[in-house]
Amino acid sequence: MKITDVTVVLRVCNQAATLEACLSSLAAQSIGTDRLEVIAVDDGSTDASGEALAQAAQRYPEFLRVGRVARGLSAATARNWALSQATGRYLIFLEAVDRLAPDALARMVAAADTNEADVVLGKLESSGRHSVATSMFRKNQAYTDVYASRAYWSLTPDKLFRTSMVQRRGLAFPTDLLIGDDQVFTAGAYIGADNVSVVGDRTCVIKGPSQAPPVTLPDRIALVARMLALVSAQLPEGPRRDRLHSRHLEVELGKATEVALLTATDQAEREQTLWGAAEILRSQVSPGALALLPRMPAVRFALLARGQVAEAAAMAAFEKDRDRPGVRKTVENGRVFTTLPFFRDPQVGLPDELFDITDDMTVSHQLQKMRWDGPALILDGFAFFEQLSTKDRATRLVLREQTSGAEESFPTTARRDDTLTNAKGNPRAMGRFSARLNLAQTPDGRPLPPGVWDLYLAVSYEGVTQEVRLGPRRADDLDTTARRPVPFAPAPGAQGLELVATPYYAKSGGLSVEVAQRSPLPDRG
Repeated sequence: MKITDVTVVLRVCNQAATLEACLSSLAAQSIGTDRLEVIAVDDGSTDASGEALAQAAQRYPEFLRVGRVARGLSAATARNWALSQATGRYLIFLEAVDRLAPDALARMVAAADTNEADVVLGKLESSGRHSVATSMFRKNQAYTDVYASRAYWSLTPDKLFRTSMVQRRGLAFPTDLLIGDDQVFTAGAYIGADNVSVVGDRTCVIKGPSQAPPVTLPDRIALVARMLALVSAQLPEGPRRDRLHSRHLEVELGKATEVALLTATDQAEREQTLWGAAEILRSQVSPGALALLPRMPAVRFALLARGQVAEAAAMAAFEKDRDRPGVRKTVENGRVFTTLPFFRDPQVGLPDELFDITDDMTVSHQLQKMRWDGPALILDGFAFFEQLSTKDRATRLVLREQTSGAEESFPTTARRDDTLTNAKGNPRAMGRFSARLNLAQTPDGRPLPPGVWDLYLAVSYEGVTQEVRLGPRRADDLDTTARRPVPFAPAPGAQGLELVATPYYAKSGGLSVEVAQRSPLPDRG
């Protein structure tokens, strides 16, 4: 039996018009057809797809095998049959409306082999006006998983799967679902993968339009319940489960309940959908998963779980209204709340935590200058919250020793710059800072002791504080050349020795200062 690198499982269902373009893209793969097999399954087509496949099998006998499943069975049946015939070290599942870029399989196989990845995501591109997920393809990633990346937001099976992992995990496409069999398979592979890689710098898969069968809103709700249960069965309670749950809540449950609340015309279907959604939210969803959602759907879901359907519909309409005024923020005791509808409405009674966006605050920052002035290290740059003004500023610079965790905190001085703005163009005039770190005299009056000290900014405006690492974001013209140690003070309790400081940038880009004791160098003056 032929042993190949990649088995392409190609489902064909009434796609005769696009089949040749798809097969041509497979035949042109730079990996070579000798390392490739294509198992094309006619999924009960009623157009000329069957005849087109038979002709293609004669044109491409070296790598194409053809099968057929009976009409009326699910798409999963076709995929599972091909899966049972596969001989490749890796698998990828396509539709006949899809195409591959010429070097797609070569690049994805190389990533899998080099990184020992069980799943490789190749960058997707739409072949037309339909949309495809793109947030997970912003860069190449050799080593990641679904908890540290956006990979789980792409659950189509047009990925490269290691066949041995699929077999070890006993993965297959469930045949009892009208929609979502691909989600079940891909989610199981992600969770079972020891490593996930992303090829994000160049398009690999050009996606054709989806041919999902017509389904009801209750069918979509059933898929959400199925996926939440699948994740819960494989992951214990905690942040990892919550992260994967949040995807199904935001995407599938969010869309289904929005339609049910705003546009559904079948009253029975609407009520069944909203009842099913409420049951899911009450029985399968943790507060941790809700906390990961954007605040608008989180509020809508909280209302649905309470049975407050009219209020949930009002919230959905507010979300949908693109002409609504900007939502104000309220800052209290170091916390930031978004004043969405029903915030502190006594008739509704939602908790403040639902509107708390403090952990979503983002800091824009950059280190722009660094120089010595005697024993003092002078730092300049900017740091501000994207979502808050720069009033009531209290930003400080924090040095934290890597081993002991000891901390030293230094004040910073604000510098006005009327040209400084956030990403939306709103002014952040007091967002610039200067810091003078006198290493010979820390705030407690002593010199900075020996150790490796990492530098952080405790960015604080309007009573809200967030700490960021200083250094990874720095000006392009900042001099990062390694320097000799700089003496800054006699070593306390060590007669004849001095303290010296050496700033450097770690591999992560963070700025650190190494302090050590040494004998003074001879005076060559």
